[in-house]
Amino acid sequence: MDNVNSSRSDALPPPPPAAICTALGVGSIQIDWLAGDGSDRCYYRLRSPEIMGSHVLMQLSEADAEDLRQDGYDWAKIADLLGKRGIFIPKIITKIPEHAALIIEDYGNDMLEGLVLNYLAKDQHKEIISLYKESFEIIATFLAITPDYEQPWCQRSFDAERFTWELEFFRKKYLEQCAQIALDPSQLTAFKNDSAAISQTIAANSKYFVHRDLHSRNLLHLKQRLAVIDFQDARLGPAAYDLVSLCFDSYVPFTAGVRSELLSIGTDIIAKARGEGIRKDIETLWKPTLLQRQLKAIGSFGYLTVDKGRGNYLKNVDPALKTLEEQDLYDKRWPFISGDLIKILRESQNN
Repeated sequence: MDNVNSSRSDALPPPPPAAICTALGVGSIQIDWLAGDGSDRCYYRLRSPEIMGSHVLMQLSEADAEDLRQDGYDWAKIADLLGKRGIFIPKIITKIPEHAALIIEDYGNDMLEGLVLNYLAKDQHKEIISLYKESFEIIATFLAITPDYEQPWCQRSFDAERFTWELEFFRKKYLEQCAQIALDPSQLTAFKNDSAAISQTIAANSKYFVHRDLHSRNLLHLKQRLAVIDFQDARLGPAAYDLVSLCFDSYVPFTAGVRSELLSIGTDIIAKARGEGIRKDIETLWKPTLLQRQLKAIGSFGYLTVDKGRGNYLKNVDPALKTLEEQDLYDKRWPFISGDLIKILRESQNN
């Protein structure tokens, strides 16, 4: 791997140093591994005496690599879309398509997560609220983007099939594989029926730009602003999706009261920017959206820990489950997954 150390056994190696030097027009380059957050993409920090500061190399694989070679990689297209709307995102420095690599601006390591943990330790609530207000303005900008069906994010959607697939993913990758829980036939039928019902309900509102994975590790703080990263999987989704994702983020240990406060503030900011119609969309669907997304996240924690060997993501299961228990999510339209299933998960965690 060209003497580049990595904490991942499946890490994709960067291009040869000579290829990077040629792309950047420099004579020498230092390449350092950057830890990611579960993605199959790999990241490296690039430094050279001939460039100011540093850059980040994004190493791609499989379909992403082929898309880059065909000049159609979604990250680049969506970056252009967001940049034109004033969203602070890393800009492309250069591409190395023959090596499936993209070099972008380096926005550092100061994630929203770290800032929040620091403010929590100092009991600086106002500073936390200020950061999240800025993030809600970003979501409001996302939700104002008009669908253009030539754009990649409009060619995929959180439709009922996708939501149902994610709930099955949770069942297989966490419930069965990690928790060793096999639902009995009646429970399995209830799970599948509820999955279909909640998925169809949420999917009916999938008409907005959503980041898909907006949490405290995908917002960086640089030059007194929040920058958005990891947006290449953006798609059509419900208005509540990114807001719920951020307010009920398992990586930050907020109390239920703070999460509710953030949800209220975020809804108000979005409604002020986008109108009262979107408030209704959010208020009607934030609870089922939270339930579906957190179950999917728990499935991902199992998958990343066991299948991908990316570290102990299972430590995030309890915080994610807690966010479900702290909210009144029971719904007679999907009684099993909003009631009994949450109790089953808690019993498993306690054993």
